[in-house]
Amino acid sequence: MQISLEQILSVLMSKVEALEAAMDDLRLRNNIILRLIKRSGEIDKETIQEAVMEELEVSKKAGLIEEERETSSTVASLTDSIYNWLTGDVEEIKAKMDEYRKKMEEIMKEQESKVIDVAPPDFVKRLEPKEPKKNGGIIL
Repeated sequence: MQISLEQILSVLMSKVEALEAAMDDLRLRNNIILRLIKRSGEIDKETIQEAVMEELEVSKKAGLIEEERETSSTVASLTDSIYNWLTGDVEEIKAKMDEYRKKMEEIMKEQESKVIDVAPPDFVKRLEPKEPKKNGGIIL
């Protein structure tokens, strides 16, 4: 069975688009839930830090994170990120998004320079020998 490169790319792109839509939906739902929690008035930086540490411990026990991995820097990073988002620090969010976009553009530029050669569908048939020699030659 032969599948064209266009068909493979089409399937992959549709999967990526479906994942992107699912991620956007989850992000929106998560943001709404966190905004509701914030309105309760019982959330501060220490509460966020405790929740992050608890989640990382659960992830370690579940085997999602290596047991010996140090998580203190992850705790600090996630705590700051969530707290800044909840308090509405839009400038930091924009700066991180700009940094992320720049990295993605660099990766895309690197990938553009790489060329993928694709053989035509009948390439393998052209490599096969026509007819074996009957004069004691080697038969492939």
